[in-house]
Amino acid sequence: LQEGTESKTGSQLAEIIDAMGSFLQITPGFDYSSVALFGLSRYFEENIRLLSEIIYNPGFHRHELERLKEKKTDKLKMNLEKGSYVSGVNLRKTLFGATHPYGKQLHLEDIRSTTADELKKFHERFTRHFDMYVAGDLPADFMTLISNNFNKRVLDPLLALNLAKDNAVPTSDAIEVRDDKYIQSSIKLGKRLSINRNHPDYFPFIITNELFGGFFGSRLMKNIREEKGYTYGIYTSLYPLLYESYFVIATDVKGAFELQALDEIFKEMKLLHSKKVPRYELETVKNYMIGVFVNAFNAPFASIDKFKTLNAQHIDFGFYRNYISEIKKVQPEAIITMAQKYLTERTITKSIVGA
Repeated sequence: LQEGTESKTGSQLAEIIDAMGSFLQITPGFDYSSVALFGLSRYFEENIRLLSEIIYNPGFHRHELERLKEKKTDKLKMNLEKGSYVSGVNLRKTLFGATHPYGKQLHLEDIRSTTADELKKFHERFTRHFDMYVAGDLPADFMTLISNNFNKRVLDPLLALNLAKDNAVPTSDAIEVRDDKYIQSSIKLGKRLSINRNHPDYFPFIITNELFGGFFGSRLMKNIREEKGYTYGIYTSLYPLLYESYFVIATDVKGAFELQALDEIFKEMKLLHSKKVPRYELETVKNYMIGVFVNAFNAPFASIDKFKTLNAQHIDFGFYRNYISEIKKVQPEAIITMAQKYLTERTITKSIVGA
């Protein structure tokens, strides 16, 4: 979509966007993709018209496509040389299975074999159907301008991919890639979960995650980075997707420290099972999370992203009204429960890439 419309080449499109001081951002994702155009308020009408043209009348020029394929091929080749990229891809593939939409891997041949006709068919079937979000300093007639440039369409429910019915089985419990070209060991540990934002364990689990490895002051960071010096950074994350979720522990360490780092990760995990978190530590984590949450609503674009996430996952907007109170009510006992329920070494899948 960024490579030109029926009446504009990719270069012409880029020049027009730059001349208005605008910025086009296209982000593909597991459950949905987004097309965003950021611009100055005085060019709102021009931006709306341009966005409509980009979405409804893309050019799919063959020479632009070939140039883009070459660029994407080079980028994937570079990624395949990075241990952190390979370990992440392998983890998802192992957790969900190679045929599951959340576990599929992009191959060079996938890019090379893509044709303009395939793109046109995909665009007609999926891309022309969308929800629209607008935020910022809007003109009084912004709804009229939007209505004049965008068609109201009803999404055929048959077009939605029902990932919930995909019962692909993971290929194995662990995967390792060993090659002398990797200077460090890239460690990804993970687990497939069902904790979405509507799940009763969502809030106690995200606090457990934050305490364990979710921010710079977490236990894993203090232990493995500050005390042991094995890594520059180690983080844990929960990815709540539309149909499922997964939990990840990620770090890169020197090969000589790989086993020690794994031992320390699981040692910290076991401590969460039995030793109650001191209240001051829990309050520090809660205050940090509340601060990040409040900060996320300071700008209109960040705010609209928050609501876009809820809308795409069919979650009531009251979720944000209750966010702070839900965080505050979590007690130390809940951390032990979450750790015992979800964070046990025998249920964690390992994906390691190193020498």
